Amino acid sequence: MSADACIKVNHPASDANTAGQDPLDSVGKVAESKRAEAQHFRYEAKAPRATSENGCLVDTPTNPSIVNTSTPPTTQSTRLTTLLQSPEVQAFIAKAKAQNKREETRAANLISRKSIPTTKWKRATPDEKFRYAGHWAERAEGKAFSLNLSPTTQDKLRIHDDPLRAFSDILNRQLKAYGLFGISYALTLEDSKADKLHVHGFLVAPPDTDKAVRAALRAAGGHISGRAGSRQLTLRNLSDGGGWAFYCGKDKERTNEELKGVARPFLNRSMVQAAREFSLSTD
Repeated sequence: MSADACIKVNHPASDANTAGQDPLDSVGKVAESKRAEAQHFRYEAKAPRATSENGCLVDTPTNPSIVNTSTPPTTQSTRLTTLLQSPEVQAFIAKAKAQNKREETRAANLISRKSIPTTKWKRATPDEKFRYAGHWAERAEGKAFSLNLSPTTQDKLRIHDDPLRAFSDILNRQLKAYGLFGISYALTLEDSKADKLHVHGFLVAPPDTDKAVRAALRAAGGHISGRAGSRQLTLRNLSDGGGWAFYCGKDKERTNEELKGVARPFLNRSMVQAAREFSLSTD
């Protein structure tokens, strides 16, 4: 199709503008118009443009929003989804869930072991009675203690038929010597990984008797010299009776094996009476 035809199609008003004018003027204006149009076409030809069905150039859309791409670019969320679905990450997530479940179970068991028993006193196990005693001692503002034993005391207890009874006899003599006979106490023997026999327990003594209590416990444990002697005894306020009672028996299996099956928690007569009364108050 000729350029003139395209001009007429795109600029239909050009014929009307030349009607009734002097032919020469018209010719000059037409020629000038053609040169301008030709220059315009040359300018627009620098950029490719679409053509209509009749071959004339037409305007092409320049709005980027209507541009259609067949494959959208990969987004960050897509990459993240792919990463999360990888076998390595899924295995890590599964392992973390399993660990979390173990921690929850361990925490639930600890809460159960620290709680006040629900078993009646007559049917309660030695461990449950020990926990009853721990809860009562806490409410009575008792003291928790850990006591290392001298080598001589350890040897005596290891060969005794009833090591706990033997130590309680030693402790009773020392408590009496310091004016504390008859106070309520409970204790366990524990054999450590370092093969050292020591004592954990709790007691309820009259106010302002900490100095006498310390002296009696050290004397019952036997003399330990040097720096080890300064760390022989730990005595503090009992703030978690159930938790401390559980801690006292944490190595019961190993200790029972070391002491030939006779390891157990021990409550003296005064502590038994107090713990039994406390258990009845929780019914």
